Amino acid sequence: MSEFKNLIIIDITDVEEPLLDGNQNVKQIKGSGTIAVKNPSKTSRLWNSVLNLKEVVNTNAQKSMEMGIINPGKSFEKSYTIENLEKPCLELEEIFDTNRELSDKVNNAFLFKEPNLCRLTIKLTNTLDKPITDINITRTLPAFVKKIEFGANETGEVNINESSDNTVVNWTVDSISANETVLLELNFKAIVESVEEKELGPTNITYLVENHHLTLMDPLIRGLTDSLSGVTTDESASPGTWECNVEFINDSEFKVKLEKVDVTHNVPTGTEHIVTEEPELELAPDKSWDYDFQVESKNVPELESSIKFTTLYKVIKRVKGKLTKESTIYKVIKAKVKKNITPPEVNAYANTDMTIENVVTNEGSALINSLRISDTIPVDFIPPEIKDIELRLFTKTETIELHKRDEFINNLKINPDDISPDKAHTITIELTKLSDYFEPNLEFKMGYPILAKNPKPETKYATPVEIGVNPQIKGKEYINRPEVEPEIKIKYVARKLKTLKSIRPGASEGEFDISIRIQNKGKVELENIMVKDKIPSGFDVINLYPEELDYKVSQSELTIQIVELEGNESISIKFTCVGSGEYPRTEPNIIVMGRGAFKQGSGTPAEAESAPSVSTITPKMKAEIHEFFKNLYDKLEQGIQSAELGDYIEKMRDKLPPGPVLHSFMKYTRTLKEKGDEVIVGSLKDEIIEKLKSFEDKYV
Repeated sequence: MSEFKNLIIIDITDVEEPLLDGNQNVKQIKGSGTIAVKNPSKTSRLWNSVLNLKEVVNTNAQKSMEMGIINPGKSFEKSYTIENLEKPCLELEEIFDTNRELSDKVNNAFLFKEPNLCRLTIKLTNTLDKPITDINITRTLPAFVKKIEFGANETGEVNINESSDNTVVNWTVDSISANETVLLELNFKAIVESVEEKELGPTNITYLVENHHLTLMDPLIRGLTDSLSGVTTDESASPGTWECNVEFINDSEFKVKLEKVDVTHNVPTGTEHIVTEEPELELAPDKSWDYDFQVESKNVPELESSIKFTTLYKVIKRVKGKLTKESTIYKVIKAKVKKNITPPEVNAYANTDMTIENVVTNEGSALINSLRISDTIPVDFIPPEIKDIELRLFTKTETIELHKRDEFINNLKINPDDISPDKAHTITIELTKLSDYFEPNLEFKMGYPILAKNPKPETKYATPVEIGVNPQIKGKEYINRPEVEPEIKIKYVARKLKTLKSIRPGASEGEFDISIRIQNKGKVELENIMVKDKIPSGFDVINLYPEELDYKVSQSELTIQIVELEGNESISIKFTCVGSGEYPRTEPNIIVMGRGAFKQGSGTPAEAESAPSVSTITPKMKAEIHEFFKNLYDKLEQGIQSAELGDYIEKMRDKLPPGPVLHSFMKYTRTLKEKGDEVIVGSLKDEIIEKLKSFEDKYV
């Protein structure tokens, strides 16, 4: 280049090596540099040369260095380190979005074994007021990245090299103008086959900035090279006057600067300064400078010259960059749901208490922040109430009862909002703010009770459940269902029903006492039983018992409705017929109609048809029932254990009329027996007395 012709070259190359972590924060910037003083001449040497850097702050370079002799075509080099670099000349920003279909956010987790439609955006910003050139970006992508397509690409050239191990994207940009930004967008699909954290691959960038430096160095050189100088003396026409000339010739291939010329005259008394000039003149190779002057002397004057000059130089500065960004780590979102049904199999036509437990396990490497559950309860099963649903998250240190914490619950509903077994129900739960707790390998459990309500044999009762989970940045859900659809198994149990009837003369002429005993000999409940018994012509029905049953009396038939009869239980129906003539025996007709037969609409008991008034329990029976309960109260006052009281009631059950009230009473008796040896005192005593009085009221 013409601007460097005949000049010593001072070449300063600074190197910055920024290292960014996976989150694109600057971890460090290594700085170094080399200063080279180059002799471009083919014949001229440089000697007595000194390099002065003036300012060496934030470096370990020497401020002044003696270079000695630099022969033609040779150079003097020194390296140094640079400290306290704060930011690189070229800034990198990468945006790796695992779901490019959502434009309002950047997702940073992969869905396990799902097609993640990703986008990688690479932005390069020139932070300087001068161009950056020769930019070369090498971006390595992991092997699970497939089908790369170009998105936005404003400038440069892109090449893609795929292999079985990875994909390497090379992007070259000739130049980025001052304070400008260029970008490259790559669209691709990623399918991850394991849940381990995924490295997204490193980025390496090299670049060049001419006429820029990272230090405050302002170097200068002083040095000598080939030159000629001397003083000529010619005696003039006048004796004692001498015409003199001092001359300097640049005999090198360098440009030099002539700074000062001194000529002295040696006289008997000392030294006399004849010439002092400061030309400050640049001289090209083979160029000269001279100066004429006169000296008065009888003899040939003894003149000496002193020439001060130095070679001229040109400073070249540049910065080379080597930016490295470490691989960003993204995690994988995966969860699994398992449904536990207890018991897994229930009897057909039975009413069975059951529990459902959905266990959600975080099987990924990402934290779960939000969880959605959609759980279906099939027809013929009574769903829980919302208050009966328990939600628990089991962390390493505690169990969080989410159902008691409103801040975690976005939505919790049962649809439809009723408890009818005649339709299927769906429980929907949406939880949020779980990311501080729902770590990998932890479990969440959703539990609730249901009631099997006369399920039918040979019927499939599927109870599907689906979950959807998201990490902190909500995007496309990871959805999971059990591999095998959960199902409540139905075991067929034969229904057995026995009917007994007796007819005996009553206390008065024309009265007949009728007793019908219905026994459920099977293990399953019978619901909505209709009993029909013929009433002979000329007879009326009185004294029906138990009175809580629904009755309908016509001229020729008595119809009784029994809502439920437990397995291995029985009920006795007693009534008196008053009339004249013979009372022929007929067998009652028993019809098991099943659930819903006595209902109008959805889950609403039908109103019993109006029937003739019937008598209540006889005074004698009332007295016996009163005496029975009085004995119970006396035992409580005397002090008794819960199990002992329960045993006593069971032994004396024949003192009470059969029917649904007795059935409920016996259930309560089992509750007492479960309390074991606990003595009935205090609040427990008050509670039991209140319960006994409620049963007594139902009878009398």
